[in-house]
Amino acid sequence: MLRLYKPIEHDIFKLQAMLEHLVCNVWCEANEDETCESKLDAEFKAIYNSYEWLKNKVDEIYTKFIPLSIEDKQNIKNAFITDNKIEELCNGDVSPIYLNALPDIVENEIKPLLVNFYETLLERASVPGTKKDYYEKLIEENDFQYCPCCGLEGFESADSKLREAFDHYLPKAHYPFASVNFNNLVPLCYKCNSGRKKAKDPIKHGRKAFYPFIVEGKPEHHIEIKITIDKSKDLGKLDKEDLTIGFDGDTEKIGTWDSLFDIKERYNDTTRSISKTLLQRIKRRHQLFKKNNTDWSYDNTLDFLIDDYENDLYEDRKFLKKPFMVELKSSTNLIEVYG
Repeated sequence: MLRLYKPIEHDIFKLQAMLEHLVCNVWCEANEDETCESKLDAEFKAIYNSYEWLKNKVDEIYTKFIPLSIEDKQNIKNAFITDNKIEELCNGDVSPIYLNALPDIVENEIKPLLVNFYETLLERASVPGTKKDYYEKLIEENDFQYCPCCGLEGFESADSKLREAFDHYLPKAHYPFASVNFNNLVPLCYKCNSGRKKAKDPIKHGRKAFYPFIVEGKPEHHIEIKITIDKSKDLGKLDKEDLTIGFDGDTEKIGTWDSLFDIKERYNDTTRSISKTLLQRIKRRHQLFKKNNTDWSYDNTLDFLIDDYENDLYEDRKFLKKPFMVELKSSTNLIEVYG
């Protein structure tokens, strides 16, 4: 992730706690001596009694849990707890428990219901908070004008009918127990979410991935982008192989980020598309500075623009323009030629 979300408090997180209660304390403790409803706490029971389809399905799954072994029930409970430790999973501190290690009831019965919770139940007034309200408050708190994953695509306004969707960072297809865990749900642009990542698993085969939220007390997230240019070529008409994108930071997590979202390729394409306009801008600014100071150099102009861009680095793709200008400092004579 190019940038991380600052988390917010919201009632929507209560639903995950309700599901933990349902899975771990109701279904995984199912027995013939107690009914499903008798084991529900008051908060979830209010939702349970609001929808006949939900009540019937919750009861049906409870009945199917009764004959499961104590070991199977414990394994399901462990999987629910483990697969909702999103930060620890991303950091590789714990290993996920996959569906194929669990009884079939998880994939065949629980998974469709939890996905339905996300896609249907969260839109209802009877649940604590809605996706839309949480989304708006998260975006407002973070004030992101561009997708924090790629930094390239602008977010639609609050009035738009085409606002960007939540991404299940750990896909619900593989991690159904985290289907409504909003520590696992982040707004990403369409190109990152549906165009690139889709249902790819960031932590497959033990990979480490960026946890998409800022964690209090942890070091500030930072990725340094480096651009290398073959300056023997026309800087205004660079081909893909003439420009190389590199990163300084957590190498393993950056590798995952790149593989999921094709970051290097997209940054290469974008940098080349803006290079000619940027060179012209640099030259114009330099000419203005030069009028007031005949000793002013292109290095001075580049240093000024680099410092200026740092103030709003994630607007107008300045996070790519800045390393492009840093690279130009090694051959400022070319700006005059190609500007």
